[in-house]
Amino acid sequence: MSTPRTTPRVPVPAAARQHRIKALLAQEGYVGVTDIASRLGVSAMSVRRDLEALEQAGELVRSHGAALPAPATSD
Repeated sequence: MSTPRTTPRVPVPAAARQHRIKALLAQEGYVGVTDIASRLGVSAMSVRRDLEALEQAGELVRSHGAALPAPATSD
């Protein structure tokens, strides 16, 4: 019997994850933490950290396990 080979998971840099999160948000308008984690193959905690960073940068608004686009600002 041979042991099935598994491909080692390569860590995805936070900047790449955050870019992908912003793209998902632009496409869908609302994304949940568990959905993002599943799509990106990362932990929910990693997603929460990314959402926190994006919220602090004004890129989105977090809301009970999900993210929404940041409100438009008038100049």
